[in-house]
Amino acid sequence: MRFWVDPLPRPGAYAGVVVVVDVIRATTTAAAYLRAGARALVLAPSLEAARALKGREEVLAGEVGGLRPPGFDLGNSPREVAGLEGRTVVMATTNGTRAAHAVRGARAILLGSLQNATAVAQEAARLGEEVALVCAGREGRVALDDLYTAGIIGKRLQERGFRPMGDGAVLALLLTHQPPLEVLQASEAALALREVGLSADVEACARVDAHGVVPLYAGFRGEGMVFRRADAQEP
Repeated sequence: MRFWVDPLPRPGAYAGVVVVVDVIRATTTAAAYLRAGARALVLAPSLEAARALKGREEVLAGEVGGLRPPGFDLGNSPREVAGLEGRTVVMATTNGTRAAHAVRGARAILLGSLQNATAVAQEAARLGEEVALVCAGREGRVALDDLYTAGIIGKRLQERGFRPMGDGAVLALLLTHQPPLEVLQASEAALALREVGLSADVEACARVDAHGVVPLYAGFRGEGMVFRRADAQEP
């Protein structure tokens, strides 16, 4: 059993189990939506696609430059998750939802963050013996916060007998010797959120093992990738 870490997605390279990581904030927020009672998530490849995919009574969520786009119901904050019981959320973000689309073709796709680190490692280990931890990055550049989170999830996989493979995994594991909030606050993503008054989101994203909800890919709806809650249980 083994795992590796890709600092950026490699479209078309995945066939097995993949955990997509965009800790600030898309994969953290996606799990928060399901934890708050959303029936499903539909991850769109763009804002335009999200608008086209939204059905009646569905919730439109997303961000541009960290902020909620015009006409959207929600932004991309794990602290904005009320009133979603039984509803479907259609979501598009700058990095995270695009990263999910970049790994399409994999046998199983999960969305990982610090908040569900143990649960997502548990689910990934249940689904296969080779796991790719794929960091979304930030606008095509490697992101410190995503690498750190991949390392935390990788440590949970190690505890389950998985071996790290390649320099990406080694680097991610080395980062985990630092406190989560300290690392996330030093990232480019956190600095950008600070500029628009959303520093509290970074603190929320830095909470490790806050819950056991894991978004798991369930198929396509038009251009959208549908995710539902896996069987991982709340701690």
